[in-house]
Amino acid sequence: MKYFLYWGCSLEASGVNYLRSLKPVCEALGMEFEEIPDWNCCGASVSYAGANDLAIKVLNARNLALAEKKANYDIIAPCSSCYIQMIKVNHEIQENESLRERVNSILAEDGLAYNGSIRVRHIQDVLFNDIGTEQIKRHVTKPLNGLKVAGYVGCQSVRPYGEYDSVHNPVVQDKLLEALDAKPVPFPKKIQCCGSGIFLPEMDLCLGLVRDILDDAVSHGAEIISTVCPMCAMNLEMYQDRINEKYGTDFDIPIVYLTQLMAVAFGMDLKRDAALHHNVIPPENILKAAIGN
Repeated sequence: MKYFLYWGCSLEASGVNYLRSLKPVCEALGMEFEEIPDWNCCGASVSYAGANDLAIKVLNARNLALAEKKANYDIIAPCSSCYIQMIKVNHEIQENESLRERVNSILAEDGLAYNGSIRVRHIQDVLFNDIGTEQIKRHVTKPLNGLKVAGYVGCQSVRPYGEYDSVHNPVVQDKLLEALDAKPVPFPKKIQCCGSGIFLPEMDLCLGLVRDILDDAVSHGAEIISTVCPMCAMNLEMYQDRINEKYGTDFDIPIVYLTQLMAVAFGMDLKRDAALHHNVIPPENILKAAIGN
């Protein structure tokens, strides 16, 4: 199975452990990746600052057009912010002929056009619906043995269209965790926003949001929190000290990507493949205890 992999800006920087764990895991499962040639930023970061809506549409349409020009593979966008930008624009262009014509008139200056034939998907969607949990289970050589994991979905990885999971009661990440022999922890705030890109200008508000998410996960027994979004990973992990100082809490819970847990359960190298050394709060001891290593 071949896909375009659009990793965007974050997975080359703050989310590098996501990309480094995703590639070997997906390759082990028989997935092949093609890079979109000359891809550009999806505009997620500037969209929070009120960027021109048409500009965001053109940025994403250019990536879609470049992919369509090369092949008809689905695009996987592991970053949830990239996913929500690209899938939203894709739907709008596919469903609105006048918008498609306007966007294509701009793309024509670069010798491009987008006809709407590409499908945009999240990595959870592909792992669950194309690969399947049974195939994932067959690759597990070091099961997580009931490790209590809070699968944090956040507000973007299943929205706005709910194409592969419920927007109100998502279950896909939990089912993928179960395939690794982890025990998903049910917690009500699994889809509450962490503050996303407004964290710095709205620090006090966002610290409270993250505190509530962490408290909900920990109070329901979580030993570790998994996510599929670089922004969520950063916000939940980087600010635990500030939250402890502000609220008198004692959070010190590792935040890992789902693909890192998969790499561990697949028996891959904890540094080279799982990229655990990039995590701010070290998860190694908890994971080694879980797999009996």
